Amino acid sequence: MDIGDYQRLAAASDVLPPDDLTLTLLGLAGEVGNLAAEYKKRQRDSVGYRAFREEVREELGDLMWYAAALARRCDLDLAEVLADNLHKTNQRFNRPDTPPAHALFDEHLPSEEQFPRQLDITFAETIDTDRGARPVPVVRIYRGTEPVGDPLDDNRDDNDDYRYHDALHLAHMAVLGWSPTLRGLLKLKRKGNRDIDRIQDGGRSSALEEGLTAYVFSVATQHSLFANSDQIPADLIKACQRMTSHLEVSERTAGDWEYAILAGYDVFRQLQKYHGGTVHADLLARTLTFSPPSGQVGGGST
Repeated sequence: MDIGDYQRLAAASDVLPPDDLTLTLLGLAGEVGNLAAEYKKRQRDSVGYRAFREEVREELGDLMWYAAALARRCDLDLAEVLADNLHKTNQRFNRPDTPPAHALFDEHLPSEEQFPRQLDITFAETIDTDRGARPVPVVRIYRGTEPVGDPLDDNRDDNDDYRYHDALHLAHMAVLGWSPTLRGLLKLKRKGNRDIDRIQDGGRSSALEEGLTAYVFSVATQHSLFANSDQIPADLIKACQRMTSHLEVSERTAGDWEYAILAGYDVFRQLQKYHGGTVHADLLARTLTFSPPSGQVGGGST
């Protein structure tokens, strides 16, 4: 049966109050609870309990009835809901190993307002004895021999290596084609268009990217900096998309954000390991490549 036909025909047996979501939500929860109870029976008596498949069939049918009732009360079409869900899950779980090519936000602009399509940034760690009561590790970044931005430390008592977080901005730039922070640091703001300069490349956008990066880092530290995973929590990606919904990067998909976060943390972990190194950003291939400091062996691309 077509899901749209089911939603329409199920309305005939819907005697619940038409404006009340409570009973439909409780009904959904109840059916999920019934499914769990059936599974408990099968686990308890795996040989003797023979009704599991039929009970699941019935409970799933009841669950769909409540889903249709809830959709009607929210003015939603279940067919559209399921189509959107397939699109979302395909983006997340069937994405290719490397991100596909995409149009860059600045490709129609003069070269002085474009991100470089190939960029090497070197991270150099030193010890600073003038920043506190004890020596503090500090990172400076360079484009060639030219310093970029200010030296960074972790700005906390227990070092967590956040001084390398510009690698995460590089991932935003390489994979998403977006980083108001790096536009400012590299002096590539799009001043030829006042609205783009003010909104996309302005101080608020840069502060938002910094806040977003710090928030993702706080989650990443609870997941071993994503060292053992090729997926990012869905609620984290949704938060990134919500925070940037008014900016040009809103055109990027959940899959794009996942590529960017994973690429950034892969390089971040290598910078941690080698206490510095060089990161090569390729905006056309949408990749970051790491080279360890001179004299050390390692690195790779993502």
